[in-house]
Amino acid sequence: MRYPILFFLALSCSALTAQTEAKPSYCEEAPATYGEAGVPGGESAPSLPKFSTTPTTEYKVQVAILRYTDPAEYPFHPTLVARYRPCEQVWVVESRESFTNRDEAVALQKTLEDAGYGDSYITDLVAYQ
Repeated sequence: MRYPILFFLALSCSALTAQTEAKPSYCEEAPATYGEAGVPGGESAPSLPKFSTTPTTEYKVQVAILRYTDPAEYPFHPTLVARYRPCEQVWVVESRESFTNRDEAVALQKTLEDAGYGDSYITDLVAYQ
């Protein structure tokens, strides 16, 4: 009985330490706007490149946010992907595709709901075309 408990504790500790990686430097006190970002030496940050694109709204379906849990341990639906967000130190499980039509996102949400993901929700993205 002692060995299964020790194994479980070791497995739990390894999962927790895997998630405690250092955050990227951009996570610490981000500037209010990009132009306010300072570069060592007192210069302002170089301007971002500009493209002749148009911002559009797209949609994704999110089903879970995992903290202290490795998504590789779970067999999620094939339409889903897990993405790590280093600043928040969480895994976001969401639709692999983004949809330009909200009705398509709602249809996927219904499919996922029928598959057992009852608490999914639709998020808005800004995409560029």
